[in-house]
Amino acid sequence: MKNYNVRVFAENELVKYLEKLNINAEIELGLFDEFGVDLEVNDTYFDDAIVICVKGRKGYIAGSNERSILIGVYRLFYEWGVRFVRPGKNGTSYPQKCNAEDVKVRECASKRHRTMCIEGAVTIENVKDMIDWLPKVGFNGYYIQFSDPYVFFERWFSHTANDYREPEEFDESIIDEYYDIMVSELKKRGLLINTMGHGWTCIPFGVSDKGWYRQDVTSFPQKYKDICALVNGKRQVWDNVPLKTQLCYSNPYVKNTIARGIMDYIHTHPFADVVHFALGDCYNNTCECPECTKGVYTDYYVEILNEITDQLVKEGLKTKIAPIIYLNTMYPPENVVIRNQENVLLDFAPITRNFYEPFPKEYKIKEIPKYETNGFKIMRSLDENLAYLYNWKKVYPGDCVDFDYHLMWDHILDAGGEAISKLICEDIKRQGLLGFSGFISCQLQRNTFPTSLAMTVMAKTLWNANTDFEEVKRDLYAATFGKNSVDVLCNYFETLSLGFDIGAIQGQKKIDHKEFRNKVEKAVTLMESFGDIISENKEKGNECQKASWGYLEHHRNAYIPIGKEIIAKLDGNEDEAKKQFDIAIEYVMTHEDEIQPVLDTMFFNEIGKERITVTEEVIFSDT
Repeated sequence: MKNYNVRVFAENELVKYLEKLNINAEIELGLFDEFGVDLEVNDTYFDDAIVICVKGRKGYIAGSNERSILIGVYRLFYEWGVRFVRPGKNGTSYPQKCNAEDVKVRECASKRHRTMCIEGAVTIENVKDMIDWLPKVGFNGYYIQFSDPYVFFERWFSHTANDYREPEEFDESIIDEYYDIMVSELKKRGLLINTMGHGWTCIPFGVSDKGWYRQDVTSFPQKYKDICALVNGKRQVWDNVPLKTQLCYSNPYVKNTIARGIMDYIHTHPFADVVHFALGDCYNNTCECPECTKGVYTDYYVEILNEITDQLVKEGLKTKIAPIIYLNTMYPPENVVIRNQENVLLDFAPITRNFYEPFPKEYKIKEIPKYETNGFKIMRSLDENLAYLYNWKKVYPGDCVDFDYHLMWDHILDAGGEAISKLICEDIKRQGLLGFSGFISCQLQRNTFPTSLAMTVMAKTLWNANTDFEEVKRDLYAATFGKNSVDVLCNYFETLSLGFDIGAIQGQKKIDHKEFRNKVEKAVTLMESFGDIISENKEKGNECQKASWGYLEHHRNAYIPIGKEIIAKLDGNEDEAKKQFDIAIEYVMTHEDEIQPVLDTMFFNEIGKERITVTEEVIFSDT
C-alpha cells in the first residue's frame, strides 16, 4: 500500500488555512526532538502531545508524532478563531477578521485512545467528511468494523427505511474501492486505524460476515455447522445469522482456526494498528457441550487471545488485539491468565447501560453473580455493568477503553442534544477513576442534527479532561449560529433536553407523568414559536452559520410532532401518537436530501419506532 507523508499533508493544511484567513506567516513544523522540546509521552506512536510557539506570526508547531503535528496545525487555527463546527460542506466557521495573535500551547492529550467507530447508513462522502474532521477537533483514530464496511453503505443505498425513495443500484464490488479510500484518507492524516471486531466466528471458516442479515445456511459448509454452539441439544447457525452465532470454543480446531485467521489478516493488513476480536454478537447462545461447560466461557476466549499474542511477540509485531467485555464475555476468565498484555487493548462495551446517568466516580458494586452458562441478564444500571469491569481489571490491569454507544441510539431521543452531551463529558472525566485509557465511540456518522455539541464535547474532553462543558457549549453555539444568538439558543436547547428526557421517554426510570408532560409541552410550544427567530437569522453570518439555521428549521419541524407523539402516549391516545410519529417520519424522509449530512434518517425512524415507549422499559435489541 502507498506510503503517506503526514507532515507534507500537515504543511499543505497549514498553507490552505493561512490563505483562507489571508495571513502571511512563517511557521515550521516538526517533531519534538527537531525543536528541542522536552515534553515526554509514554509511547510516541500512540500518545499525542503538541507544542505551539508562534510570536509575531513566526514560530513552530511540534508534535510527539506526525499525527500530532497535524493536530497542532488545526489547534493553531482554533486559537485564531476558526471553528470546525461539523463534518462536511459549510462545516467550518471562520472569523470575520483574524488578528493572528501570539500563541503558546504545551499540552499532552488526557486520553491515549480517542477513536470514532463507523456505524449507521453512509455514503463514501459522509465517511470522508468524518475522517477529515477527526484530527481537526483532536480525535486520533478511526475504527472500520468488519472485514469490509459493506453493511453501512448497503443501508444507505437500499433506503429500506424510506418509503419515499427507490433503492439505488449498489455494486458490491465497489466496497473494496471504498475500503481503500477510507484507509488512504486515514493514513494521509496519520490516524490510528482500528479494524474488524465481529466476524472472526465466520471469515476463517469461509462464511460471510456481511452484517446482521439472515442468510441461506443450506449452502454453508457442513464442517461449519458441526462446530456451531450446541444450544438446547442442537448445533445450528443462530437465527440463520452467522454474526450472531457462537461456536464450540473448547474445540481445538475452532480455537486454532480463529487464531490463524487473525494472524493471516494481520499479515495482509499491516496498516491495522488495533485489530478487534469479538465472538458471536448475541447472548445466552453459548455452547453447552460437556467440554465448553467445564469452565467460564471467557477461559476459551483468552486461550485464543493468548495464541494470537504469542505469535505477535514471536514475530516482533506491535499490533494490538482488542478483546471485548460484552454480553456473553462480561464474566472474566477464571482459569487462564492473559499473556503479552502490551499487545492487548481491552474493550469494555456496556451496550445494555442506560444513557441518563453518568459513570460513578468509583466502583460501587464489586461483586458479580456466580457464572452460569447462558445465564446472562440485561443490566441497565451502570453500577452493575461496571462490577464486571472491576473483576476483569483484577486479571488484566493494562490498556482498557470504554467502547460505548452514546451517539448510536438514545441520543436521537434527546431533541436538545444537551443532556447526552453533558453525560459524555461526565463519563469521560470519570474514566480515569475507573481505569480507562480512552474511548471508542460506536456511533452514527451523520450526527450533527442540529449541532455537533455531543461530538465536540467528546473530542474536547478526551483531549483535556478538565474541559468546561458550559464554555465549550457557548463557544460552539457562537461559531455555529453567531455570537448574538448564544443566550437564546442555550435556553432553547436546554428546554428541549429537559422535555425530551431519554430515560423518561423509554420508561427506564420512575417519573411524575404530569410533570414530565408539562416539560414536553413546554418544549413543543417553544419549538413552535421559534420559527420567527430562525427566519430573522437564517441569512445572517457566514456560510456555516446560514447552513446551521437551515438545519435548525428542519430540526424543529421534525421534533415538534415527536413531542406531540410523546404527549399523546402519556395521555393514552395511541392513535394520535402514531399519527404524529408518521408526520415526523414523512418530514425527515421527504427532506432527506437537505439533511442527509447531519441526520441518519434510517435510525431516526427505527429508534422512534422502538424506543419511544414512555410507560414500558425498552428491551435491548441489536438494531
